[in-house]
Amino acid sequence: MSPARLTVLSCTFLVLNLLAFMTVAAVLPTLITEWAMSNSQAGWLGGVFFAGYLVAVPVLVPLTDRIPPKRICLIATVLGAVVSLGFALLATGFWSGMVLRFLAGVAMGGAYMPALKILADSLEEPWRSRATSYYTSVFAIGTAISILAGGLIGDVYGWRWAFAAAGIGNALSLIIGFLWLPTGRSDPSIRSGLLVDLRPVFRNRAAMGYILAYAGHLWEGFTNRIWIVAFLGWYVFQQPGSAMFTTPIIVATLVALCGVPVSMFAGELAARRNRKKVLYSIYAAALIMGLLLASTSLTGMPPSLVAVIAIIYGMALYADTGTVTAGTVSTADPALRGATMAVHAMMGFVGATLGPTVAGIVLDLAGGRDDPVAWGAAWLVGVSGGVFAVFALRYFGRPGWVERPD
Repeated sequence: MSPARLTVLSCTFLVLNLLAFMTVAAVLPTLITEWAMSNSQAGWLGGVFFAGYLVAVPVLVPLTDRIPPKRICLIATVLGAVVSLGFALLATGFWSGMVLRFLAGVAMGGAYMPALKILADSLEEPWRSRATSYYTSVFAIGTAISILAGGLIGDVYGWRWAFAAAGIGNALSLIIGFLWLPTGRSDPSIRSGLLVDLRPVFRNRAAMGYILAYAGHLWEGFTNRIWIVAFLGWYVFQQPGSAMFTTPIIVATLVALCGVPVSMFAGELAARRNRKKVLYSIYAAALIMGLLLASTSLTGMPPSLVAVIAIIYGMALYADTGTVTAGTVSTADPALRGATMAVHAMMGFVGATLGPTVAGIVLDLAGGRDDPVAWGAAWLVGVSGGVFAVFALRYFGRPGWVERPD
């Protein structure tokens, strides 16, 4: 198989698996009403997917050194299909939804990184780096398609069909994986895959600065992605005399898509200039737009203007993705780069799990979904993630790698 064809098939495999990624966010207003959920429960339902991913990654990704990565990918994809179809057929309320979405996150943890390992194992440079870049960039496109497909199908046929469509996507990706993905490299004699000493990573203050910044980044980013559809739907309802130029689903899709070229540009700029200064500029822009979005619930701005603010804010939220990850890689001890990236992913998804959840709790405590002040407070919860990222870079990170003795 040519490198180009393998790259296209791997990216298609990923996009089809990602159809379930943001389905809950796309239909969250409907689920809140139908299941009579509180905002705190809605936040947990949105964030528990990332908890499943967080639990799965440190177990399943190291296993790819000992077990053929393709086997893990296929098992995870089967789980994803069963869980999404199970959600469509069996989910009846908050607790059943929580269990199924947690398992969906586990399935994604077994599909995303192991498939990337297959790609890296099967290619030589320069195609390895090129294919890796394409594959990771497609992740954002896949999440955008997940929002769009979930929202459109949910509006026309109901939320259960949105999850059924995600399950069909998993089934199609299973066919692609089974027929065309290579096996990948593995060594059954390796016995230390599940027992990695992460303590030296936590002693690396320079890398931990970027890792904690990434946690703050995902806290803010996924608070936005989980709640933006519900917020815009509420805002349009509050302004019956002024229509938005498009639907909340389309705005959420644009939020996910528009950040991709901005992230690439920021990464190129950071490679030529001071990385931390670029990140500080991004976080300053995100802070301004986040505060502006938080204020919109109180100002009565036209819905179309609020949508534009949301899109620009989303661009700022995604702009640091490549740059902060590159910072982690560049400051890692070369002998611990894999372990450092594992901590990077784990801490990031701690933020992704907690951000939407805390925002939902604050939304309840501050007055509920019909209270403008409560929405402003919930967005401030998200903004706090970016503030934490700046603190982590400024006061925790130090240049260079220095190992401290036990």
